[in-house]
Amino acid sequence: MIIYKYIKIVLFSLLMVPFCLNASVAARLPLEPQLKKTPAEREDKLKPGIINGIQEAISPSVLEEDEDWNATPEKPTPPIARDFKEMSSSIKQAMEKQNFKLGDHPYSLQGLPIAYTSKTTGFNLGTRISLADLKTEDPYTFLFSFQFWQTDRGAKNHQISLDVPELFSKHWRLKLTYTYPEVIDNNYFGLGNKSVYNQDFITPGNPNFISRNYYQYIFVYPRFTIDLSYKFFRERLSLYGGIGIDKGTIHPINKDSTSKIYTEQPYGYNGGKTNYIKIGLKFDSRDYPMNPTKGFVVAATYTDHVKFMGSDFNYVNIDLTYMGFFAFLNYFVLSHRVMIDQALGNNLPFFALAEFNSYNNYQGLGGEDTLRGAPTFRYIDNLKFINQLELRTRFYNGVVFGQHMELFLVPYWDFGKVWDRYKKINFEDLHHTVGNEFRFTWNTTFIASFTMGFSKDNFATYLSFGESFD
Repeated sequence: MIIYKYIKIVLFSLLMVPFCLNASVAARLPLEPQLKKTPAEREDKLKPGIINGIQEAISPSVLEEDEDWNATPEKPTPPIARDFKEMSSSIKQAMEKQNFKLGDHPYSLQGLPIAYTSKTTGFNLGTRISLADLKTEDPYTFLFSFQFWQTDRGAKNHQISLDVPELFSKHWRLKLTYTYPEVIDNNYFGLGNKSVYNQDFITPGNPNFISRNYYQYIFVYPRFTIDLSYKFFRERLSLYGGIGIDKGTIHPINKDSTSKIYTEQPYGYNGGKTNYIKIGLKFDSRDYPMNPTKGFVVAATYTDHVKFMGSDFNYVNIDLTYMGFFAFLNYFVLSHRVMIDQALGNNLPFFALAEFNSYNNYQGLGGEDTLRGAPTFRYIDNLKFINQLELRTRFYNGVVFGQHMELFLVPYWDFGKVWDRYKKINFEDLHHTVGNEFRFTWNTTFIASFTMGFSKDNFATYLSFGESFD
């Protein structure tokens, strides 16, 4: 019965994809899965952005197939094809210039500083650095990422990760990640769709004012994860497993009636470990995992927070995830993600109800992962559903200071809902948010995004790194 309910949600979500794409996508995308291409091979097919892509209006079909690039006596190379070959050649040369070598391994190093001010967290300062070994370019031999992010008010968001796509062979993948978030403005609104966010309570001068921090608390949640996967069936299917070791700590900002979490003290208020072991199956036909333009992902994940792993809470998560990417009209990619997560157990800590436990872990509903624009953890409960649509619009694709850059504007629409049990599933009064994202890619493997989102509650901005639908 639970699976039947989940299938209904997935079918409903798929209907949200605009029907007008059917013809254009079917005409442009191959029906059979294609082997993944290296970044260098992808450059041969790169179409310029809107600003520098006027030539595309002449003959968009020129780039559709490899044979269109090959001149023959019967079919000479079109002038536009020569122009694009020259452009792709210059991009390749620029990518080679930014690499450095250690031995026979080429490496790519990217990094950005983090510096801005926020009303709630103060002055933010840090950096994000990525180092990729490009000897194997599908997508890399390994990618090492480091992030240091701290504010003058005590907030932290440190990360370090290592991704090895071909551990023993091309079939094995290993990823190690350690994160240390110390969030000084985490939110607790209560459980369910009817949880109240009354801004009168946090607005000085209002007759109902309680405290600026009435809904907020400090949440420290360090986590170390090990994820291992094995690919088979033309490297499209993968069986994956992983473990996570973490500990949540809650500190109320005010220890009196001016703090909602202190007043209610929901289950899990004293914090604790939610260590887990997970296993899942995933089908992935994306052309490239970083910044994909076509293909889709379907994944099912079972996560068990068990005592023998050292968890203080005993519960499980069942998660279904779908992602699709559809390119059309040369400059656009429609990206679609649907996630459903059911938490089952008798002692579920409230902070665990705000997590989607897929092959990667995401937060929601609300925050930078899901229902973007709504306050973090705006709606939480045992069963969560989110549907996200993005229109990735590339307006620049070229070389800047010898580096390959792509710039995107990404308008999006998120909607979802939560329930305490599957029998209450319905699609009335869904929660909606809309917004736009400025997306910057640097030599394919480094992605930074600045997102603005609007909800019925407020306006929010986020700075994030990496592929948003990963």
